[in-house]
Amino acid sequence: MRFFAGESTGSYVTRLAARNGLSVERLLESVGDGLSAAKVDPRYTELYVDRAGRDQLAALTGRSVADLVRALPSLEDEHLLPSQGGGPVWKWPWEPHGGYLVRGCALCAAGRDINTPIWMMCPDMWHICVRHGRFTDNSRDDRIPFIDLAPGPHVVSAEQQRLQLVHRLGATGRALMADAFGVLAYEAPDRLRLGGRRTAPLGLLPAAVRLASAMASMERRRLEFQLSTADYRRWLEQTRASSGGRFRIALHTWTTRHRLLEGAPAAPAGRRRRLPLNVPHEEVGSMQSVDEIACVPWPVLGSGERPYG
Repeated sequence: MRFFAGESTGSYVTRLAARNGLSVERLLESVGDGLSAAKVDPRYTELYVDRAGRDQLAALTGRSVADLVRALPSLEDEHLLPSQGGGPVWKWPWEPHGGYLVRGCALCAAGRDINTPIWMMCPDMWHICVRHGRFTDNSRDDRIPFIDLAPGPHVVSAEQQRLQLVHRLGATGRALMADAFGVLAYEAPDRLRLGGRRTAPLGLLPAAVRLASAMASMERRRLEFQLSTADYRRWLEQTRASSGGRFRIALHTWTTRHRLLEGAPAAPAGRRRRLPLNVPHEEVGSMQSVDEIACVPWPVLGSGERPYG
């Protein structure tokens, strides 16, 4: 059965069971022992396995563990259940342990001969398909399963730039994107913010990508010990000016969090090499959301639960 990149394990196993004429419960009996919430539905929760369960799932599908891990993010080592010392185990809890279940692009699925809804595991509650220009999220409303971005090509372009930034910088790119979103929200609790309404990411993404790119140039120089306090001051003034003079406090806070490093300089990272994580971002989990990663302590965080989703 063909993979769908980023699909949740629960969504994949549900499709696998249907393809073989089995109930999900019957298929999981072949994976190992486990616990399941009542009336499990892959649009609401995720399936987790331990290392032995992952091996057994690979054996059932006839695919390598490496193939499974590349396609199904919840099978990465950091998301595996602890081994119980016996046989393979699985667990289907009431809610995912981290990240969000987001509807996959139906056109991408159809291109892979998949004619049922696909649910992806994403660190944030939205996804933009740059190939088909569609915005999907964790809404379970089948009446409006996606938003067509044809009227907003600049949003698709911004998502392409975000993907390039993350591909180039790795986890540091994700951290800088989170920081950029944090800066945009810091002094503007009445403005659009992620989680405020369904389309909020579309309004914030282009500005966030521009700011994250500006942050990346400073972060590279910081990690190569090529920054001074005067450089930060000039960067602050230039970035404030390009944003219409806003976000002074948040940008200053960001520079204090990304303080100048002490000690011997590391080897130059080079423009095509990924930047290593360093204070204040020393670890970024694959399913950590924007508001969990951002280092800027913006006031709107206290106005509601997970304002960035």
